[in-house]
Amino acid sequence: MNHYSRRRALKMIGLVAVATASGHLLPLPRLSAAQPQAPLTGLDDFIHVSRLLTQQDDLSPALAHALMLALTQTHNAFARDLTTLNALLQNQPGLLQQARLTFAPEDAASEALAKAILSGWYTGVVGKGKSALYVTYVNTLSSQLVSDKVVPPGFAYGPVGSWAKQP
Repeated sequence: MNHYSRRRALKMIGLVAVATASGHLLPLPRLSAAQPQAPLTGLDDFIHVSRLLTQQDDLSPALAHALMLALTQTHNAFARDLTTLNALLQNQPGLLQQARLTFAPEDAASEALAKAILSGWYTGVVGKGKSALYVTYVNTLSSQLVSDKVVPPGFAYGPVGSWAKQP
């Protein structure tokens, strides 16, 4: 049986009191992953432009929300450029029929935004270098397009030992 001295008991009580107080004085940042999404202005336009660019109709609204948040943080004047890109794609539908998405030199900002949107949907990463934001890994369009044959790296195909049998 351990016998604690009065000094050691006071130290332990003081440590608990300081730890409790620091939790109230220095709170951790709020977690936002499980919280409901606040509505974004322009989300419908973003989904519409994304559908035109990706030529996919079944885009995830939750992923669109996350991508739009990331793009607003990494792309200056995102709302203005999105409106310009939307108008450009509506007025020139031939842009989407090209084998490679290329814009006129005066539409360089729209081209950069279109490539950033496509990159976000297909890779799950928005931005480059130190300002890059990681949005998703499994839910990217590149993973969904090959999901009938390929499992994303780092994920198991099935129950334990299922990898041992040849396909």
